[in-house]
Amino acid sequence: MTVLWCSISAHGFGHAAQLMPILNELDGVVDDLHVILRTKVPADFFQRHLQEVSWELQDVQQDVGCVQRGPLDIDVVRTWEAYTEFHTDWKSRVEKEAQAIRLARASLVISNISPLAIAGAFQAKCPVVGVASLSWDRVLEPYVQADVPGHHVILEIIRNSYALADSLIRLHPGIEMPAFRSIVDVGPSALVRKPNGYDLRKSLEVGDQELIVLIAFGGVPLNHLPLEQMAAMSGFHFLVSGLPSSISYARVHRVENLEMPFGEISQQVDIIMTKPGYGTVIAAVQDKTALVYVRRKNFIDEQSLVDYTHRYGRGAELSRDDFESGNWEATLREVLAVEFPSEPPPSPGTGDVVRQLKPYLAC
Repeated sequence: MTVLWCSISAHGFGHAAQLMPILNELDGVVDDLHVILRTKVPADFFQRHLQEVSWELQDVQQDVGCVQRGPLDIDVVRTWEAYTEFHTDWKSRVEKEAQAIRLARASLVISNISPLAIAGAFQAKCPVVGVASLSWDRVLEPYVQADVPGHHVILEIIRNSYALADSLIRLHPGIEMPAFRSIVDVGPSALVRKPNGYDLRKSLEVGDQELIVLIAFGGVPLNHLPLEQMAAMSGFHFLVSGLPSSISYARVHRVENLEMPFGEISQQVDIIMTKPGYGTVIAAVQDKTALVYVRRKNFIDEQSLVDYTHRYGRGAELSRDDFESGNWEATLREVLAVEFPSEPPPSPGTGDVVRQLKPYLAC
């Protein structure tokens, strides 16, 4: 058996989504591959996205990411509190991770994008490669307070750990990550789309003249939606995850009631409303789905994803005020009038990632 140790941040589902096509393709070229998923991402995510890969889930926190107040706001104070707690007795935490890697007899550690996994692999003398489009030191940089020494200490621990990696495979569009000593750039990571087995409009009993909008803000639940305004918006139907079953509007539908894979739902809608997150942006451009985005204005990779949307897809920005007040209709109609760009998006980088990783896993 060839064991691949895969450390995945549980800050939303985007980090896990980046790795799914890579793991599926690796399974086709590495004999007797077994993947250890070291993460707090729930098992049902991997059940939906991994194909014939042999895998097991180890429910162990790998990093902090950010503590959120909903999908659009970082709680800076609580984030630093969580980092301080996580990095207390850091050496002992790294040793435990190294011991687990040794016991698993891993041939390679992949990190997206945990400093702990990289430091643990280095201590276990196991090859380790980062595969990601961002890093936590860059996310934290804007929130460092000069008069709080602990912030600088934590940032240095993260950067020093990243520097121990054999290399970083940077997924496009990726940010600058100078903490890594060696960087290989590849195309974007996108989940493989299968032919649709369901008819969304038929399931919703919605005619062709109606527009279907998916509200998809990632793995962090929305605190509030302007449901009354949505329900009153003639010509639109809205799909939302996580709504209480008691809520009932003719134009607002619970995703959970559809009994359809989320990937098929997102392929068949007319518009996706979201924050600029990696997985959603890459998939929308790939599927040629119009994207209305609400900026967070507090996350390091946001501008690169907005630029990617406008260069290769159809996008329009909805202001935070308009989003919260339900003043959506003008922007929803505006984005459908945007012409498709003539420049095709970059080819997926999955094959290039697999070629980089395969030598580590050759028996």
